[in-house]
Amino acid sequence: MGRVWVWRRWTRWPLTPSIVAVAVGVIVVDVVSAWQDLSVGHLGPVPTSPALPFGLLLAAMVGWRRLGLDRVNLLAWREFLAVSGAVLVVGSVAYVTSSGSVGEVLGLVLGALDEELVYRLAALIVIGAGAAALLGRNWRNPEDWGVVPGVVALFGSGLVFALLPGHVVQMHDAFGWVPFLSLGVVLGYAVLRTGALFPAVVVHASLNLVTIMSLVDGVPSAWRAAFAATALVALVAGTVVAGIRFGMLRPAGEPALRAAA
Repeated sequence: MGRVWVWRRWTRWPLTPSIVAVAVGVIVVDVVSAWQDLSVGHLGPVPTSPALPFGLLLAAMVGWRRLGLDRVNLLAWREFLAVSGAVLVVGSVAYVTSSGSVGEVLGLVLGALDEELVYRLAALIVIGAGAAALLGRNWRNPEDWGVVPGVVALFGSGLVFALLPGHVVQMHDAFGWVPFLSLGVVLGYAVLRTGALFPAVVVHASLNLVTIMSLVDGVPSAWRAAFAATALVALVAGTVVAGIRFGMLRPAGEPALRAAA
């Protein structure tokens, strides 16, 4: 019989009331500006959300190392970041060559960064900490939340992400929200398990490029769906590998380790 592997905890983000308050503000600013079509400028035709600087402030408060910008995290994700980064670069060059501009590509990448800061950082913090507090658990660190608050955070943040106006206009039936919810949950899972935000940013930016190319250049929808499925499966696989390297994903029965993530 094969070994059963078990996740020992969610990631480690030491939280404070100030961090939670800023996270609430980030979500409000981004959602309101999205529905009111407000921006602080454009890169090409792509608007820049007013929430981006506040999202960067939130990331700095949590700590960039906690979000994957340190040697240990980068090594844990090295294969995924190398391949997905190359895919993003090649896709960007192809997009600029065919129909777009460098400014538009930068706008799409910044848009992905903004949405990850809002819906895979701020929303996970607010919803997860709130659920943990309601259950009488320590809300100040995701590693102490337990399973239920983490799952509530994943699906709650995914639902808010799915109901953004840019996604709503792409919904053509009663179940049109499901792909966007699924995308939000998978991206959030990678972040909440390992703490690393930037693998999700790379995948999100690549999906943005493919989506625009499908709308403007007529890339077949089947190709778009296949690319999205491949990217998300690769992200989950990368999460598993990183979790093993951090010691957060271990065979059942082995003692848990206090990993760096």
